[in-house]
Amino acid sequence: MVGIDRNNIDYDDEEGGREQEQRLIPGLPDEIGMECLVRVPYGSHSRMKSVCRGWRTLFSHPSFYQQRRKARTAEHLVCLVQPLQFQSHSHVDVDVLLKERDDKKQQQQQQQEEEDCQYHHHHHPSESESESESLLPLYQYGLSIFNATHQTWHQVMMPGMDSIPMMFSHCVALPSSGKLLLLGGWDPTTFHPVPHVYVLDFIAGECRPRWRRAAPMSVARSFFACAVVGRSTLYVAGGHDSQKNALRSAEVYDAEADQWRTLPAMSEERDESQGLSWEGDSRFWVVSGYSTENQGSFRSDAECYDPETGCWSKVEGLWPFPSSSPRGGCITGQSNRHHHKWWRFAGEEQGGIGEIREYEREAERWKVVSSIPLPHLESGLGGSSKFVINLDGDGDGDGKKKSRKRMLLVMGNSGERGGKVGAFILERNPNDEGQTKWNHVHVPPQFNGFPYSAAHLLL
Repeated sequence: MVGIDRNNIDYDDEEGGREQEQRLIPGLPDEIGMECLVRVPYGSHSRMKSVCRGWRTLFSHPSFYQQRRKARTAEHLVCLVQPLQFQSHSHVDVDVLLKERDDKKQQQQQQQEEEDCQYHHHHHPSESESESESLLPLYQYGLSIFNATHQTWHQVMMPGMDSIPMMFSHCVALPSSGKLLLLGGWDPTTFHPVPHVYVLDFIAGECRPRWRRAAPMSVARSFFACAVVGRSTLYVAGGHDSQKNALRSAEVYDAEADQWRTLPAMSEERDESQGLSWEGDSRFWVVSGYSTENQGSFRSDAECYDPETGCWSKVEGLWPFPSSSPRGGCITGQSNRHHHKWWRFAGEEQGGIGEIREYEREAERWKVVSSIPLPHLESGLGGSSKFVINLDGDGDGDGKKKSRKRMLLVMGNSGERGGKVGAFILERNPNDEGQTKWNHVHVPPQFNGFPYSAAHLLL
């Protein structure tokens, strides 16, 4: 049976507290009532909150979702920032975007000069008016939710928050509080990075997930490394500014206090680097990336920030793939408290679908994971781009995490412009590497855009 400590729940008022002191479900012991309520699908929780104040308080508290994880009824929600359905191709090239922006500015300038010559006595729009008219969004991004438990897709509506810059924003989850953070991104008209931070609360909303604007980063940056360490600490580092100059700066965000703090700069510029963290380890890792002078040539080293010392240290030889970005295709794993691993799902330029490689941090070596066969090329996982999301969740809270099967969501494009995006869920037994299974995921056409970033919540 699943129980819940009501003393951990703060009721909104005395009347609500008295109502909750009654039975969760009239006529049933609370233990049985909780067994029923934790089995209600997440998609119905907004309706459950409108039944009574007691249920609204219950379904709006993180401890209820801890009980769902213990009861194995929690659902896997994958949040993806991806191009919207009406665009002509699924994978957006940054250099193409910047060229289109510059071409549009040049065309607007030439048109304005011609108008100045012919109609110099008429009113002309101001510079800001001209720019807003000419730089209409060429590409638009949205936030999609894939429910991996029920195999359903939907796009998140954002009432009153239509100005959120989704393009190239980082999607980061805080599993313990059921919150999603969107950091940075590009202004969709100027293609300049922004420092904005938005929080989507999947638990506390009255009838639907609730958006709010959080404290912004101190530096407007894009394509930076980021990772969550612990329950509510988020690190960001590197990336590039509006002139595409690679950055060395770093900062840390306390989600509970809604405050940013500047960190010492890294020793190297690192644009398009990958941020990593391991459970039980307070350090933040920034893998590879490239400098302003060597764009596209990925470094082989990494830098690690230790909050106990307040210093960065460099680790050599961690990324021996100079032509490949570590972003998107890498995830961390942990076989035990002192043995850390991470996986790379490598794409293949010459027609195959690549391989899975595993890096053992303590041994400082990469090896091919030959025990896991890959899906066929025609599945849509061909091409050089792979995106991997860890669906392991944040544990059951009962010490049984290691006995459960592990799951990964793998997405990839077909390798052709305008081609489909393929998706599979890999199920594996951590105690037996030979027991693996690939389950195909149907991706509706409107969700066919290759994701820029993604995060996972278990609710």
